Order: sequence, then structure tokens, then C-alpha cells
Amino acid sequence: MTVKGKVHFLTAYIEFLLDEGIKSEEYYLGDASRFLRFLLARVEEGDIQAFVENSSPSYQRRLRKTLRKFYAFAQKELQITNRALERI
Repeated sequence: MTVKGKVHFLTAYIEFLLDEGIKSEEYYLGDASRFLRFLLARVEEGDIQAFVENSSPSYQRRLRKTLRKFYAFAQKELQITNRALERI
């Protein structure tokens, strides 16, 4: 993974927008956020399993824990529900 890949991708996206000369990133981030929320609401169980299983066993344990917390956030703060995410 490149150094840029280790940066949180939304932070990297903001940096990209600024490098591109975008003065107000609000619309760009808002649209990206809506797109990610759309995808999160539609992800399927097989997608989640493939993502988790593509990692080492120790990282898989951590991912299951952190993704459960992320889904709790998505439910509570974003009102996103998805049965596949409940099975993490």
C-alpha cells in the first residue's frame, strides 16, 4: 500500500480537491458522502465477508469489532439500516 493509501481517504480527497484548485469543498464532500451512504445501505453480506476475509486472521478480528461500531454509528447518526451489516 502506498503512503497515500494509508491516509484516510476523505482527508486525501480534501487534499486532492485543494490541489486541484477547488476553493470550496463542501459540495464535493457532500456528494461523496451521499454516494458512500447510498453504497453502505446497499452492501451485501458477501461483499462484507470478502472484505473481511481479504485480511490476516488477527486483522479480521479487529475489523469485525470496528465495523460493528461503524455500523452502530451509521444506524444511530445516519439512519442507515442494512441487514447484511447487522451480521458482521
